[in-house]
Amino acid sequence: MSHDFALGFGESGLPLNTLRLDGGRLAVCYKPRSGLRWGLISSWVLSAVFVLLVPEIATAHGFGQRYDLPIPLPFWVFGAGATILLSFVLVAVFVRGTEGSFRYPRVNLFRWPVFQILSHRAVLFAIRIGGVIALGAAVTAGFWGDPSPYKNLSPVLVWVIWWVGVVYACALIADLWSLMNPFRTLFAWAETIVSRWLGGRHLSFERPYPKAMEMWPAVVGLVVFFWAELLWPGGSTPQNLAIAITLYGLFTWIGMVFYGREVWLQNADPFSVVFGVFARFAPLEMRVRSHDSGRHCRGYLCRYQSGDCVNGYVCFSKASADQIEWNLRPPAVGLLQERRVPVSMMVFVLILLASVTFDGFLETPLWIQILDRTLGDEIFLVGNMALILFPMIFCLVYLLFCWMMFQTAILAGGHPSEWNVRSTLEVACTFILTLVPIAIAYHLAHYLSFLLITGQYLIPLISDPLGLGWDLFGTAEYRTNIGVLNAKVAWYAAVFSVVCGHVLAVYIAHGAAKRAFRNARVALWSQIPMIALMVVYTMLSLWILAQPMVG
Repeated sequence: MSHDFALGFGESGLPLNTLRLDGGRLAVCYKPRSGLRWGLISSWVLSAVFVLLVPEIATAHGFGQRYDLPIPLPFWVFGAGATILLSFVLVAVFVRGTEGSFRYPRVNLFRWPVFQILSHRAVLFAIRIGGVIALGAAVTAGFWGDPSPYKNLSPVLVWVIWWVGVVYACALIADLWSLMNPFRTLFAWAETIVSRWLGGRHLSFERPYPKAMEMWPAVVGLVVFFWAELLWPGGSTPQNLAIAITLYGLFTWIGMVFYGREVWLQNADPFSVVFGVFARFAPLEMRVRSHDSGRHCRGYLCRYQSGDCVNGYVCFSKASADQIEWNLRPPAVGLLQERRVPVSMMVFVLILLASVTFDGFLETPLWIQILDRTLGDEIFLVGNMALILFPMIFCLVYLLFCWMMFQTAILAGGHPSEWNVRSTLEVACTFILTLVPIAIAYHLAHYLSFLLITGQYLIPLISDPLGLGWDLFGTAEYRTNIGVLNAKVAWYAAVFSVVCGHVLAVYIAHGAAKRAFRNARVALWSQIPMIALMVVYTMLSLWILAQPMVG
């Protein structure tokens, strides 16, 4: 005898499937919630909040059971904080480097024929075609497929494969999005057609991009996206996703028409900025060696202080073959290539970090207690207020610790006239990229089970993308295997990711401090407030990650 129970929606509003109990055996479950009623869920569909309809089964992040840690959680939390402190001591003692040096070891993979083949035009064109097909499939399924999120390809493609999978690829491999971005590809094709039909005329007006705008359009776009991911009640509805994709595409193409394709993408497009920032952490880079390549760079993402252009699509397209390198490099070194970023980019990174943390906070018992004490018609308002407050708190806390860094550097005997930073705001803009490894680590830890378990829904849906009963590739009957990742493995992966991310952040911050304050002793003392912030954030991150797993 079997019973089916609708579980509702998963992270990012993605429907997970039916909870099937066959003789008491669990077939599918993911991140349940207790203590909430369907009336509350109907008024506010949180992307990470579920209804637990079978109370005797407790799961989290796709796991069918709790994981009891071998030692109490406080030992893990304080141990991780102690690791960050130890890494600071080791970096201070053993890491040596010349102030202002932007060099790092790298190996050009083009030395070997296999990598030359992988960079062939045919391979690159196939990747671009794949991106266009994926975009077309998401929009087509959204508009004309089954309206149920359970039977439609669009939600899985958007929330799992694109937002989680492509982020993983950009952070751990290379800037894949820069190559496969279908909106860039379609606009480039349109430019080629217009140029040929109209005798060399350009599709874009190529107006000068206003300096005052900086990256603020990308900041606004990122806030809207995170609201849609976390709080939008219709975020899992295929038609709504198709409309959102279409509107985003039109807005992006209008920006490209006015300011040029690469100018808009590198400055104003939130997703190109997100993936580009994460790709600075990646171990692979596409580099165009200096001379005149720098004049083609139109944004902050690819313009390195060394004079080379890294992961810059426009520079790559205009460079000669002998200028191009495909390099293997140490992770995270790309984040050390900026002396100071614009204020808008600083805010962008803080919002990115705050929003991922907020997503994890939605799964804690503390948040459930807040909801339980909130009237049903006020829950949506509370969620929106929380989404606004989190980035604001992150910004205020970060600026406070940057002020403390500035004052500590002065107490250590330094003077602003001798430094490359003159104010607290300049300190904040100098050190903001040192937090990117933390954002990546938390993204990896938080979404790993989501990708490996919920991502399996792509297998049946690729055979029946519109929910019309097709079986194009013979995979329509595939059933999700939640045992692919258990809670124990996920917990150790989370601990490893968070600690490694913070340790890399400590290393990068040390290098940034030596460049900013131009004195080893002043740089070392200035890092004490930043290390305190990283220790606290490490402990908070592990506590949040542990709540649905061990709480």
